[in-house]
Amino acid sequence: MNKEQLLQYYHRFCRWQQAVPHYVNRHQDTVQCCHNCGTRFADNFCPRCGQRAEVGRVGWNSIKDNIAILWGLDSRSLTYTLVQLLGRPGYLVRDYISGHRQVSFPPVKMLVIVCLFVVIFEAVFHLKNNVLEIKFNVKEIDDVIGWINAQKSWATLFFQSLYILPTWLVFRFAPDYPRHMLPEGFFLQVFLSVQALLLSLFGYWSGTVELVLWLIYMYITYRQLFGYGWWGTLWRLAVVMLTQMAVMLIIVIVVIYFFGYDEESRSDVNTIRILLSVFAVTVVLVAVMLSVTHRINAGRIPQQHASYNLMPIEE
Repeated sequence: MNKEQLLQYYHRFCRWQQAVPHYVNRHQDTVQCCHNCGTRFADNFCPRCGQRAEVGRVGWNSIKDNIAILWGLDSRSLTYTLVQLLGRPGYLVRDYISGHRQVSFPPVKMLVIVCLFVVIFEAVFHLKNNVLEIKFNVKEIDDVIGWINAQKSWATLFFQSLYILPTWLVFRFAPDYPRHMLPEGFFLQVFLSVQALLLSLFGYWSGTVELVLWLIYMYITYRQLFGYGWWGTLWRLAVVMLTQMAVMLIIVIVVIYFFGYDEESRSDVNTIRILLSVFAVTVVLVAVMLSVTHRINAGRIPQQHASYNLMPIEE
């Protein structure tokens, strides 16, 4: 395989990544009557009740279709969406939050199914892949960490949820998606949670490989979704991740203060000073990072990307 062929494959892959979803009407030349409400139409679905055009008598295919729908293997295939999530993650998220909902498997339902798969996979093969490989030698805190490691799916969703607010503050003036909203950030993190759970399968082999792949995919997703350049995405994502880590540090400080010390230790002046100092410095650093980032972004308010028309905000 020569260099020209590699370039052709690369450009074809890029075109596949950036392709905008389109609707295909397989029944546009056939007028039929809906078996449910009697409406005559020439489309894939009845415009009155929404029933599929292919619905007929109940048979073996009906059993197969209902089982497929239960596990996400129908027209909005779970496997298809997972391939999209790994091959074009940022563009898939942008498609979904821009209004192309029918081309993607429902993200929250997908998260539940992938969580269930990870739990069953770990139970069957007796595998363990901890979320946090740290110990504080404080029983209460170590118990919390133990619970987090035992409930990896919920812990992943919790950690990802801490990215929602920093992402909104840092990326809401992005070139390709200038009206990023907090509810959209929720669905972004749901997709990223599914992505993180899939990548966690590599963690059973090597935790380092899992971490590196997760960082790469985070970067690719944010760059494809928001449209900043390589450097612009890198430093903004670094701010988001540092903010999330700072929030986690604040949570740890609160847990240590309220659960890690008895009344005598909690009344110690030096202990209080250390905890309050770390807490104050963390809050100030987060405020400075977000303030500087906001000023930089606000001074570069971009035009809306021509390829993606944003839907009106749902009240």
